[in-house]
Amino acid sequence: MTGSNDDFLGAVLEFLRDLNTSTETQRPAMGTEIGADTDLIQAGIVDSLSIMELIVFLEKETGAHVPLEDLMLDSIRTARTIAAVYGSHTTPVAR
Repeated sequence: MTGSNDDFLGAVLEFLRDLNTSTETQRPAMGTEIGADTDLIQAGIVDSLSIMELIVFLEKETGAHVPLEDLMLDSIRTARTIAAVYGSHTTPVAR
C-alpha cells in the first residue's frame, strides 16, 4: 500500500469507529473492536442503515460520486477493502 492509501485506510477506520460508538443509534456491534480486516457486515458494524452514511463519507473523502447501485457488499466487507476499492482510484479531498 502506498502512503496515501494508508492514510485513507486510517480515515476509513476512524469513520467506522466513530460510527460504531455513535450515541445517536444503538448498533448491535457497538463496542466491537474494529481492525483493518474486521468483517464489518458480519459484525453488524455496517448495516442497511449505515450504508448511506458510509457512501456520504466516501464521497466526501474521495471527491467522487459513489452510486448506490454500484456498491457491492464485497467492496465494503472490511476497512482494508474499502480503502483498496475507493481510495486507490481517487485522491482524498484535503481536510
